[in-house]
Amino acid sequence: MREADLPPVLEHCQFVDVTAEKQSGSLAQLRKSLDLEDYECVSVMAPGSYHLLLVETPDVQPAELRAAVRWRVKDLIDFHVDDAVIDVFEVPNQKTAGRNTMMYAVVARASIVRQRIDMLTGAGINLAVVDIPELALRNLAALVPEDVGGVASVYLDAHTGLITITRQGVLYLSRQIDLGYEDLAASGSDNELLQEQADRIVIEIQRSLDYYESHFSQPNVANVIIMPSPGPATDLSSYLNNQLDLQVRELDLNQLLDQPATLDRSTQAHCLLAVGAALRQEGKSL
Repeated sequence: MREADLPPVLEHCQFVDVTAEKQSGSLAQLRKSLDLEDYECVSVMAPGSYHLLLVETPDVQPAELRAAVRWRVKDLIDFHVDDAVIDVFEVPNQKTAGRNTMMYAVVARASIVRQRIDMLTGAGINLAVVDIPELALRNLAALVPEDVGGVASVYLDAHTGLITITRQGVLYLSRQIDLGYEDLAASGSDNELLQEQADRIVIEIQRSLDYYESHFSQPNVANVIIMPSPGPATDLSSYLNNQLDLQVRELDLNQLLDQPATLDRSTQAHCLLAVGAALRQEGKSL
């Protein structure tokens, strides 16, 4: 629930761990138990199940944009473009002297999107939007005070991660990294390995900031937000704070949302993308 100038209201937050075979049945039970028949659902694609590509903006009419982008991405994906679902969104405030403007294209296999739609609608869920993690993270970053001047966010899945840079509710940059919270946890008491993995995150943040500063007419980013992840808590924010000339802290949803009960870190981590997607205010995509 959103009201102007007030924190968003989170009425219910629950993580249910089920196998893929039981997802539809579990969703149907949740729909009934929580009386969700009159609510719309926003579903988030799993990391790695789609491509987010930065492509040159075609010089065509708006009605022809998706068709033109389809030909731009056909050689950048690992499946036939006729099997793709494509959506696009603009990247504003680019430094365009001597270079063409760019935009983002979201590309997913139609079969994967259809499978998700069928699963949700089959459970009686009123699906409104299929979204992507980058935009869910943007919605969360838009709530933190640092977003006014621009903020980099770090999100770790099991074996992959995302670094996004947003400012005033706009996604400017997204970079995927091949490192996740399970990789950090696997280092155990091996401090040298943990430091090596954390240094990889430092390098990717620096690369992202360098690209942002050279391609966009925006102030330099001074803050980094670490999104809570399901793995064991690590001192990643402190390490990054020492390695980067930036202010680094971990996100706490309790400070951003109005909810009836305090959310523990595990619940925040498991429900993070769902909460971010629920904050969506645009129209339909994918």
